[in-house]
Formats: sequence, C-alpha cells, structure tokens
Amino acid sequence: MSPSRFSHKGLHCEGISEGGIRTSLIVPTWRLMFDIGVLPIDTIRIENLLLTHGHLDHSIGVPYYISQRSLQNLKPPNVYLPDRIYETYKKILSEYEILEGFQYRYNLHPVTEKKMFDLSGHLSFQAFPTHHRVPSLGYTIYEKTKKLKKEYIDLEKSELIRLKENGVLVSETRSVPMMSFSGDTRIEYVLENEDVRNSKILVLECTYLDSSRDVKRAREWGHIHLDEIVNHADEFENEKIVLIHFSKRYHPKKIPAMVEEKLPDSLKGRVHCFLPDRFL
Repeated sequence: MSPSRFSHKGLHCEGISEGGIRTSLIVPTWRLMFDIGVLPIDTIRIENLLLTHGHLDHSIGVPYYISQRSLQNLKPPNVYLPDRIYETYKKILSEYEILEGFQYRYNLHPVTEKKMFDLSGHLSFQAFPTHHRVPSLGYTIYEKTKKLKKEYIDLEKSELIRLKENGVLVSETRSVPMMSFSGDTRIEYVLENEDVRNSKILVLECTYLDSSRDVKRAREWGHIHLDEIVNHADEFENEKIVLIHFSKRYHPKKIPAMVEEKLPDSLKGRVHCFLPDRFL
C-alpha cells in the first residue's frame, strides 16, 4: 500500500497505518517518527523514534532501523520507549548485534509518564498512559513559544522597550501541545488527559467502525471504536483529529463514508482518515 499523508497549517505527516499489520508515522520537519511497524528506506534519516509499545505491527522495524543507521555511519538515533519494556529491548538489540556480528550505535531512552523530554531548542514531549493489552504510552509534542504576559498586551512598542531596558520580563515561555499520538489504546487515553484533548492535532487509533465488532469487543482488545469517539464528541478540542489503525475488515475505499456518516456536526470538517490519497 502506498503511503498516507496529512498536512495542517504547514505541518506535514506521512506514513502508513493498518490495524494489526503495520503502523508508522513520520513528521519530517521535526525529524521525528512515531512507531516503526514498517520501514520505508527514507525513515533511516529520521533521528528520533518514539515507540508506543512492543507489538510487532508497531515495533518490528526497530533493529533494522538501528542497524542501517550504524552501517551508514549516521549519528546514533534516539529511541524513546516505555520504561517497562526498556530492559527487554536492550536484550533484543544485544541478540541482534550477535546475529549481525557488529555493534549497534544508538541511544535507548526509558520514558516514564508525564515527564518532559527535550527534542530540540523549541520542541519537547511527554508521555501519557494509554490503555492497551501490554505496557504502552501515547506521546504529546509541545512547541515552546514566547508570548507577552497578559498585563503587557495593550502597551505600545516603545513602552515595552522601556520596560525591557529596565529589566522587566514582559514575555513568558509557554509550551503549546501541538500533536498527540495515541498508539493503541482505549478511549480513556483521550478522556483522562487534557493536553491530548487540547493538542492542535490528535492522531488517534480508531480500529473498529461498525457493529461487526462492537464497543465491548473493541475494549476487550484495548482499542477504540468509532462509536466511542462519537459519544464523547464534546471532549475533543483539537483542530484536527487524524484517525489511524483501521481494521483490515474494512475496505479502505469504504472507510471515509463509514466515518462521515456517523460523525456529529461538532466533528465534521475536523476528522481526517489516514489513508492513501486514492481512497479519500
């Protein structure tokens, strides 16, 4: 299947997501990748990988990604993953080093919930707990911006300059939640975390769409049903909601219409199905 793409206000994402088969999403501008259940060769150039959990449709590409960067003498990548699977992954990568006969170069970072990590001078992220069948995390990316403090917003430029010259801090740094990526989870990931609901872009799994697999069954497997998103529509403050991880039981050509038919007015125009262009 060809890659899927999504853009919003200059931020571009690309990748592929098929429930139970493969999921990986790249944000080239941020040099960042979420999950790696598939490995197009150009992902080798991406320096930061945020892994939500260890299921192979989200993580199978990790050893190859690290191996290729090592062989190409690229800078060691940063691989962030839930702290509860950190030791297991160290062992897995050590075994692959034995199989390949050379030492990998990488930085493996255990991630704990709600701790801020810096990605660059203006980007950071933190992880929020997700609800799946194995240890898992969702990630929220923040952009650091400087804004005038409320009490100085109405002042003239000359007055602001005078205050600065006198040592007054007229601005403050804020961290704005730009994008959240759920990985596999139940709907509680959204309901329990304000920054997830307020992210400008929410990339959210939506594995099941109709009665062929109902909400109860979806929850048993640690996934979200479209009916749950509809039932909690008022909770979503996001500018855009990108739905991923659709079950293979649905033909991609039919998914957009199935989703659109159920959406309430409050979500129409904000929801995007992450599918190749020919299916949209």
